[in-house]
Amino acid sequence: MRNGTRVLPVAVATELVALYSAGKWAQLVSAADRVTERYPRHLLGWQASGKAFFQMGKMPEAIDKLSRVVRLAPDEADGYNDLGNALHAVGRTDEAVASYRRAVELSPNSPEAHSNLGRILCGLGRFEAAADCGQRAIDLDPASFIAHNNLGNTLRELARLDEAEACYRRSLALKPDYIEAIINLGSVLGDLGRWAEAKAAYRLAVQISPHSGVALNSLGRLLSRLTEDDDEAERCLQQAIALNTYDNNTYVELGNILMRKHQTDAALASFRRAQELQPLITWRANQEKADFSAVFLDTPLAGSTPVTYLAGRASYDRHFHCVIPDTQVDLDLLRGKADVVFNMICNADDGRDILPQALELVERLGRPVINHPKLIMGTDRETIARRFAGIPGCVIPRTIRVAGPVLTEAAMNRQFAGFSLPLLVRVAGTHGGDDFDKVDDWEDIVDFVAENPEAAYYIIEYVNYRSDDGFFRKYRVIFIDDKIFPYHLAIHDDWKVHHFRTDMANQEWMRKEEERYLQDMGSVFNPAHQDALRAMAKATELDYGGIDCGLDRDGRIVVFEANASMLVHDEKTADFAYKNPYIARIKQAFDTMVSSRRMGGRG
Repeated sequence: MRNGTRVLPVAVATELVALYSAGKWAQLVSAADRVTERYPRHLLGWQASGKAFFQMGKMPEAIDKLSRVVRLAPDEADGYNDLGNALHAVGRTDEAVASYRRAVELSPNSPEAHSNLGRILCGLGRFEAAADCGQRAIDLDPASFIAHNNLGNTLRELARLDEAEACYRRSLALKPDYIEAIINLGSVLGDLGRWAEAKAAYRLAVQISPHSGVALNSLGRLLSRLTEDDDEAERCLQQAIALNTYDNNTYVELGNILMRKHQTDAALASFRRAQELQPLITWRANQEKADFSAVFLDTPLAGSTPVTYLAGRASYDRHFHCVIPDTQVDLDLLRGKADVVFNMICNADDGRDILPQALELVERLGRPVINHPKLIMGTDRETIARRFAGIPGCVIPRTIRVAGPVLTEAAMNRQFAGFSLPLLVRVAGTHGGDDFDKVDDWEDIVDFVAENPEAAYYIIEYVNYRSDDGFFRKYRVIFIDDKIFPYHLAIHDDWKVHHFRTDMANQEWMRKEEERYLQDMGSVFNPAHQDALRAMAKATELDYGGIDCGLDRDGRIVVFEANASMLVHDEKTADFAYKNPYIARIKQAFDTMVSSRRMGGRG
C-alpha cells in the first residue's frame, strides 16, 4: 500500500497535537511538513501546517495548506472554517464569506460556523443577517464567550447599544480576562457617553495585557478624543505603534494629537505613514453588491463635514482619501473608486491653504463632485453674511474678518468700523463655541485677542434673540439640494447656545418643544420663513449644508451661521430617541443626493 493511504500512527498525531497545544508554531510546521510528505492524503498534517502558518501571521502559506484540506475533505466543515479565517485575514472577503457559508451548510449546528459568518457579514455592513447568525451561534452554544462578543459587535453597529453592552458583559462573565470583549465594552460605553467607565475598561485591558497594541491604541484614542491628557494619549499610541507598525488608525490618531500640539511636520509625517499603509479607508456597502462607489475627500489640515452618520450604512461603497500636502496621489486608484466625489473639506477659513489642492485633485479626477472645493471657498462667515443681505424676513448680523493686531489696535482706540458694543468676537475657523465670546467692553477684546494675537478674527454684530420667556432658542436646518429639513432645537438660558450646553436632558418641556419643531417645521417657521431659508441655502451654492438661526421678538430669522460643517447624528439615549425618525429623513435625502450625482443629476 502506498504511503499516501497509510493510517497515520498515533504517535505522529499525538506529536502534532502537543506542538499545537504548546503554541510551538515553527516546530509544528516542520513536523507537519514531514507528515504531509509521507502521508499526503491525510488531513491532519495539512490542517496542522495551515493552522500554524495562520498563528504565525503567514497567510499565503496558511491559505495554500488549508485549501489542500478542503480539496481532500470537501464535506468537512472545519476545513472551510479555518480557510475562511485565513481568507478573511488577507481581505479576500467574498471568498471568506463563501467558505463560511459552506461550513454552515455542512454543519448547520456548528456555533463556530454561524459566529464566523456573522462576524464577517458585520464587517461587510450586512448587520441584520449578521445578527441572525450571531444569535443562532448563541442559541447553539450559550457558553460561547466569542459568540456573545461577536453579536455585541453587530448590535453596536445597529445602534442597539444597551443590548451590545449586555452581550459584552455576558462574554466577560464567561471569560473575565477576554481582552477583546473588555476593549469592545469600553467602545460601547464610549458610544453611550459614559467616558469614565470606557476609560476604566481600556485601562483594565492594558493592565491585563500590557503588550496589547489594540488595548493601548484604544486607550490612547479615547484620551485623544477627550483631550484631557494629550501627553498620556501620545505615549499610549507610540507604544501601540512599537507593537504594531502596520495599524494605520494609530498613526491617524497620533497625527491628530501632534496637530493639537502644533507639531505640524511630525503630524503630517504620521498622516503620510497612515496613507502609505492604507491609501483608502473603505466602508463596504451593506449589501452583497454595491450600487456604486464614492470617494470622500478629507484632510487633517482643516475642518471637515462630519459624515459618520450620513455616510454610514449605505447601499454604495465609501472610500476615504486624505488630502495631504507634498504627497503623491494615485489618480488611477481614486478614479477606479470614484463614481462620485464628496468633498468633506468644508472650512473656508482654516482650509485656505489645502482647498486649492483639493480643487486641483477633483478637477484632475474628472468625476461628479458634491460640495466642490471652489464652492466651499466662498462660505466664510463674512462672505455668507454679504450673500444673505437683503433676503426678506431675515436679520443678518454684520460680520467682518480682521487680523489680530488690527483688532487689538482698534479696541485700544475704543472703536472699530462703526460697530458698537456688545460685540461677538471669535477666532476664524472655529466652531462649537470654541474661542468665541460676547464682549461688553473694548478692554475685553484686547484681553481676548492677547491669548492668540497672530490669529484672524471675526467681529460679529450682536443681535438679541432672547424669547419672551427669557430663554434663547437656536434652530438647525439642514439643506440638501433644494430641500430643507429641521434637525434640532436647542434651548438655553444663555446667549451661547449649543445642544450639549443645555439642560434639555433634564427638562421634558424643552424636549417636547423640540419634538414639535421636528414634527411640524411650520409651527416655528411659516411659509415666508421657509422661503427665506431656501433662499439662504441657494445663496450658499452648496449641495449639502446647514443653517443655525433663531427668531427675534419681531419674528425675523436671525442667522448665526450657514456652512457645510454642521454635525448630524442619530441619538443613542432614550431621552432624545424621539429625534431619530426625523434625522433618518436627512440620512435618506443624503443617500439620494449622492446616488443622483453619480448619474449626473441633482436630487
